[in-house]
Order: sequence, then structure tokens, then C-alpha cells
Amino acid sequence: MSTDMTRLTAAAQRLRELHQPGNPLILVNAWDVASARQVEAAGGLAVATSSAAVAAAWGEQDNNTGREAAFTALRRITRAVGIPVTADIEAGYGLTGGELVAALLDAGAVGCNIEDTDHISGAGLRDAGAQAAYLAKVRAAATAAGVPVVINARIDTIVRHPRRDAQATMQETLRRARLYFEAGADCVYPIGLNDPVLVAELTSALGRPVNVNPSDPLSALAEAGAARVSVGAGAFRFMMAEYERRAKKLLAGDAKAFS
Repeated sequence: MSTDMTRLTAAAQRLRELHQPGNPLILVNAWDVASARQVEAAGGLAVATSSAAVAAAWGEQDNNTGREAAFTALRRITRAVGIPVTADIEAGYGLTGGELVAALLDAGAVGCNIEDTDHISGAGLRDAGAQAAYLAKVRAAATAAGVPVVINARIDTIVRHPRRDAQATMQETLRRARLYFEAGADCVYPIGLNDPVLVAELTSALGRPVNVNPSDPLSALAEAGAARVSVGAGAFRFMMAEYERRAKKLLAGDAKAFS
């Protein structure tokens, strides 16, 4: 095995070890080298990218079309930090499982976040069986490559159907989660889930790692069994809003706006 593959394998194993139910991996999602380095300097144990943040930084749309920007940013980030990097690659950018794994490893990433929104038809959620089959191909390709890439399967039931009956949403989330785990996912991510009561219900039913969004206090999510907590594009949006606020102050004559 080459030195690079040995390094990637070790990083992937480390990333997997960090997904501990009850002691969640906290991810402050980055979008470029500067933000990734800040995460590492702050004590982050891994770096996760945010597709929405990367797309916005590159002037692209977060709709499964910004593949070049995503992998260019990813390659630069992995070269700049010494901790494992997991990439938000939306719905896979139309790549086959083999192509996706090859692109991830070439860029130096050892994990990926794959969503089940159907960007092609615009119908909302992709068929769960078809998504599971795709995840299985990603897992098979990673196994063939010899690197245990950490697959975080995003489930968009909450954000795509916000007005659906809560119990029906939970049942569909559980159904998809089980299918995705059977296909080889290491963690599932029902994006938008941050209620500790619901997190506990899900983790208890699944008995596998679950990624959630932050709520206060974070300790409640840990107690509920979360294995991963990520802010998504939240950090980027906060920074851009603050940048705009201070820019307006400077343009209005406040010389200390950035001091």
C-alpha cells in the first residue's frame, strides 16, 4: 500500500472512531483553507465542509452542480490541515459510486456526506431504495480501494416535508435510516433534527451513529445519544452576516468597524 493510501486509511479509521454515541464529534463546517485552519486551531478533531458554504464562496448554486468548486476547495483544505476531512458532496454530483470514491481519495478526504434529495427531477426526496443502492456502490468502491471512507447518509425528510405529520416524518426517517445503514452507511443525518427528545427516540430505535444539528445545551444532545453534531452552513452565514454588518458601519463612517 502506498504511503498516501496508508495515511488515508489511518485518517478514515480515526474519523470513524470519533463517532461515539453519547460523546459526539462536534463539527464546525468549513468552506476554505482559512476557515478549516481556524477549526483545527480551535481544537477541532476533524474538518467537515459545507456544500452550501463552498458554493456561496465560489459564486455557485447549492443544487448538485458545483462539483468543480467542491473538489477544488476540498483538495486545498486537506492539504492545509492535519486532521481528518469529510466532504459534503450534496447528492454525489452525478458521479458513480466508483467515481465518487476516487474523487474523494484523490482530494484527500476520508468521509462524505451524501443527501437523498432528488435534484434531477426536483420531486423532493429520492426513492429510498435507489438511494440505498447508490450508497451500497459507494461503500463497495471504498472497500475495493482499501480505505474505510466514513459515509454520512443525509436524510432530508424533515426539510423537504416540514408540514408533514411529525410521527409520519419520524417513521419515514427511521425507514430510510435502516435502509441506508444496511447499504453500508456509517452514520445517518436527518438534517434539521435537534430536539433532544426526538434524537433520543431515533438513536434508541437505531442503535447506530446519528448526526444532528446543534441545540442548547449541547450536553442534552450528547445525553440523547447523538454521535455527531454539525452546524452545516451556519458558521458561514454567521460570518457573512457579521461581515456585512461591519461593512455597513464602516461605509457609514465608523472607522472602528473592523477594529
